Amino acid sequence: MKTFSTGFCFFIFFMFSFNPLHAQLDLLKKASTSAKKLINSDKKISNGLTEALKISVQKSCLEASLEGGFLENEKIKITFPKEIIKVKKACKKLGINKIVVNFEEKLNKTAEQVSQQAADIILEAVYDLQFTDALKILDGDDDSATEYLRRNSYDNLYQSFYPKTKNEIEKTGVDELFGVIIKKYNRIPLVKKVDFDLLDYITIKTIDGIFLLIAEKEKDIRNNPNARVTDLLKDLFK
Repeated sequence: MKTFSTGFCFFIFFMFSFNPLHAQLDLLKKASTSAKKLINSDKKISNGLTEALKISVQKSCLEASLEGGFLENEKIKITFPKEIIKVKKACKKLGINKIVVNFEEKLNKTAEQVSQQAADIILEAVYDLQFTDALKILDGDDDSATEYLRRNSYDNLYQSFYPKTKNEIEKTGVDELFGVIIKKYNRIPLVKKVDFDLLDYITIKTIDGIFLLIAEKEKDIRNNPNARVTDLLKDLFK
């Protein structure tokens, strides 16, 4: 869009330099009309991308917040942290695998609870987006808008999600259960003591899971006419 606009302006400058006054005025009118079309087109694309993200976010957060939204979806299910998988293996040997299973269930329950509040947080980021190259995003991959949102708002989203996750962790009791597991592991003779940031882990996994769902919804809107539930989406992705 930038290259086209620059070339367009140069063309107008060139034409102005070699035409009489009345012709210049006529060119000015045509240039103004063309410029308005370019601006309106870019605005339309930006509005359409915002609409696509808004619908994708709302549907994704609702899906993730349902009972089993994380636990029963293998694509986003939160498992025992790979960074300390040795702890899980040790728990099996200690005969406390049931505690591990319960812990993993509470991990996902926490993410589901956080997802109930996620839509408003992410939508605020969506509305704040400035699509600097809307046409490129429109013509990009099936998840281009989602990835643009992730790149431009992830850090802020993390800061917003973090206290919500902290609050839900205390409600589900997943942190207490994790403390039991780590305490039992650290008591094993000669093992290196484990210190793991569970709050950070759940926050990141929750955001990543929701973004995966958003990407799926964006892809559906781009490729499935039935998913384009507004006139703007029907017009943009036809």
